[in-house]
Amino acid sequence: MSWAARYIQAAPPENPEVPRERIEGQTCERCGGTDIQRYPVSCVYGARMATKCQACLHIIAIERPRAEDWWPPFRSTTYDWDASLAERASRVLGKTKG
Repeated sequence: MSWAARYIQAAPPENPEVPRERIEGQTCERCGGTDIQRYPVSCVYGARMATKCQACLHIIAIERPRAEDWWPPFRSTTYDWDASLAERASRVLGKTKG
């Protein structure tokens, strides 16, 4: 699909459902459960993909979404671009202050 497909969409359904991807062959380190699923979440760090045990809700991994994850649905076309040199420099300077 093209990038334009992210912006040309019908209205969402009244009760949207989040598709969950079952992860086979992995067990939870906390409870030993085998019902591990990966799905999109929103958190303080922005849009992320969470891999969680569905029995105890232990977070196994939280990672940035890939393009094929289709999350967030209306994200910028520059979402995956590297930061500019000026932005990277300001991040380094911000860490050394204070």
